[in-house]
Amino acid sequence: MTDASPNVADPPNGAPSTGATPTEAATRIGALDALRGIAVLGIFAVNIIGFALPGPGFAFPRITGGDGLLNYGLWTFVEFYMEGSMRGLFSLLFGASVILFTERRPPDGATAGIATLYYRRTSSLILFGLIHAYVLLMPGDILLIYGIAGLFMFPIRNASPRSLMIAAAAIAAAFMAFSAIEEIPEISETREITELESRLAGGATLNEDEQARIDAWREDREWRSPAAQQREIAERTGDIATLYMSNAAFVGDNSSISGLIWWAIDAAMMMMLGMALFRTGVLTGDRSREFYVRLMIAGYAVGLSLRAFGLWERWDADFSPLVATPWILQQPARIALTLGHVGLFFLLWRAFHAKLPFRALGAAGRMAFSNYIGQTVIANLIFTSVGLGLFGSLVRWQIYLLMASIWIAQLAFSMLWLARFRFGPLEWAWRSLIYWRRPTLRRAPA
Repeated sequence: MTDASPNVADPPNGAPSTGATPTEAATRIGALDALRGIAVLGIFAVNIIGFALPGPGFAFPRITGGDGLLNYGLWTFVEFYMEGSMRGLFSLLFGASVILFTERRPPDGATAGIATLYYRRTSSLILFGLIHAYVLLMPGDILLIYGIAGLFMFPIRNASPRSLMIAAAAIAAAFMAFSAIEEIPEISETREITELESRLAGGATLNEDEQARIDAWREDREWRSPAAQQREIAERTGDIATLYMSNAAFVGDNSSISGLIWWAIDAAMMMMLGMALFRTGVLTGDRSREFYVRLMIAGYAVGLSLRAFGLWERWDADFSPLVATPWILQQPARIALTLGHVGLFFLLWRAFHAKLPFRALGAAGRMAFSNYIGQTVIANLIFTSVGLGLFGSLVRWQIYLLMASIWIAQLAFSMLWLARFRFGPLEWAWRSLIYWRRPTLRRAPA
């Protein structure tokens, strides 16, 4: 799953501004900008594999992405430390932005109240998501999901932090239960199919129902086969019409009603947690150093332990579908890991926030929307037939070397752009849709 958490210019600590129009950078919460910058770059470490490799590249490092310690090590690190938790950071920050946006007063004489502005914000995000997925060729777009989940955040924006945390915990528990209900019977079925295949290989004759079960099971897993990978490579690097048709089919398959509900609830869970953490001062850096030390230690102790156990099971079983523990523990692991990231970030922020790396991350975070979409455009120019057509031709270390160069370019571009302009280009377009007027883009001469 991919992400972006578009940002909104807001006054510090959620204090209302004099109007509902965007505020200058001097009144922004710098820590949230820098944390958003980390998230928008970090999520690209996950997303770029989907741009560069066939489907099995995400979960099956031995199928595609190159052999050897370096390639396996890179897959393990991203899966261990970044998968899901960068998406978690985005969702936390989106939840915080709900409060920031809705606690500002509409400008004098405004015909639209804050509710109207808020729903313009979420509905325009849905529009951007559809364009991103179908036109800009991002099969794992998260903007649509955030727009849908955001629709339900407005009514609960004033809920107490305790209520929000309880609701988020209940959703996480429900996800665990659902995963267990789904995975455990599937493991039982896989074991039975394995036994049927052993009988078939031994020369036994299967009845019609048994053969049908094997055929259905194989068809469901055909996407991992070498033939399926070659077909995906041909679609991504062939003619433009084929590229767009295959992308539209993939997006359509993954945008079913049940799929949208699942991912919207997943996003809403973390948004509610983000709202609670903002209300309690965690996401504004207002808690004590000792608090962030404890948050980091507890988050990483739980999250990394669960991840380590799940990864060990997967490697030990050679990524057999008979392993279910990693999927059942996915939500508590990523929530804890995300909180560990928050704790570590604020410890570093307090010590180094004035240094160049954090200033660059802050600039990237203020342009998170533009940078997220920019990553899609750049990746497609590199990997699909729109550009160089390198899909499926690079191994993991080469892909991540490219990613690092894109990171550096986006950090530099963000700083240079914001030295001249008040908002990123897509941030400016989004604000124009929200407020139905074009905010001043260029900075006034010094």
